Order: sequence, then structure tokens, then C-alpha cells
Amino acid sequence: MDAQRHLDTIEAVNKIAELDGERAGVRHVCLACGIRTNAIGVAVYLLASGGAAHPLETTGQVGQEIAELQLTVGEGPLRDALRHNQPVLVPHLDDSASAERWPVFTPAAMAAGVAAVFAIPLTLGAISLGVLEICRDTGCALAPDELTDVLLYADVAITLMLDQPGIEPEQRWGLVNQAAGMVSVQLGTDIGEAFIRLRAHSYLTGRRLSEVATDVVARGLRFTPNEKWR
Repeated sequence: MDAQRHLDTIEAVNKIAELDGERAGVRHVCLACGIRTNAIGVAVYLLASGGAAHPLETTGQVGQEIAELQLTVGEGPLRDALRHNQPVLVPHLDDSASAERWPVFTPAAMAAGVAAVFAIPLTLGAISLGVLEICRDTGCALAPDELTDVLLYADVAITLMLDQPGIEPEQRWGLVNQAAGMVSVQLGTDIGEAFIRLRAHSYLTGRRLSEVATDVVARGLRFTPNEKWR
């Protein structure tokens, strides 16, 4: 994915946030993604303690209805995306395969006006944060360029989720632990020294530790043994 496309995605989110007079957040990602994909509902689910997921943000009445439906019946694209940690792309919800796969969810979702559902896991390295879900009222697949942009919106959502109040502390620290492991390999040191370097970088740059860890896990930031930091 080219850098300019990523910047365009961020700009789309920021423009919507500016219209609200707010700092960019996950809700603005949902709104921007919904516009890009002509969706009737978009939701971002947060994976909480114990493996359960709940809606962090939803847009559109249908987005809310589908979120509540899946949490109620315990089946649907959300659950499968979390279980297998893979995108669940359903361009035609009215086919027999969907009815067999989700016998309760499928007819109820169709009754709500949904014809296609796309659920994208939100993961960073080995850390699972949740799912981005898109609902359409027409049965058709995401075009290749649409899917590319959806994945970019998922990346933006991940970054913003890490600073969201609803994120569980263990998720933040799971990310930091993973980053520390990567830094220890880069520096050839133990985990303790790696944590010190992460905290020092966070302090010196004025950024949150979770933000620094995000960059490390995403391979946007790499530490070198000879780097001057004290």
C-alpha cells in the first residue's frame, strides 16, 4: 500500500473530525469508511477480557442493529473474524452458504436491510484488538481498491483505539510487552533493558508508551545498539 494512499485515508478521517470540532477518533474512522464503501452501517468492536467483544463505535441505525444482533444470537461475521483472525467477506448474504453458516443471524440481518457484510480483524502483531465491520444494502463484493482502503481504515482505527479510554490495560501492556521483545532482539539485550529504552524514547519524544510500542510492532520504528539516548 503506497504512502500517499495512507495519508489520504488519514486526511479523510481528519476532515470529518474537523467538521465535528473534535480530535479524530474511532467514530470518525467509521464515518469515513462508511462514505468510502457506500455502507449503511459501520461498527468497530473492541475485544475485551475473556475474549468477548462489544461495540466501541457504530454509525447508522443498521450498524447498531447488526452489532446488537450478533451479540444477542452469538453468531455472525464478527464472531468468525475473531475466532479465525481472518477477514470474513460476505458479498451476498442471501446465498445458501450464509444461511447454513449463521442460521439465526442471516435472516435477521437481511430483515434489517443488510445484503452484504465485511468483517476485518483489527490486529497488531500478535495482539488482537477487535473488528471493523461494514454493512451494505446491496449484494456486491468490495472492489479491489475499496478493500485496499478498508484495510487502511482498519490501520487508522488500530492507532486511534490504542489511545481510546475503553481499551483494556492488559491490551495496552500486551502490545508493550511484544514491542519490548522485538527491541530486545534488535539491541541484543534482555527484556528489562528493552523496556528502559522504550520508556526513554517515549519520554524524550513526548509520546505515549503505547504509541511508541505501536510503531515498533508495526516496524515503523527500530532501535539500534549505538543509538545515543541517555
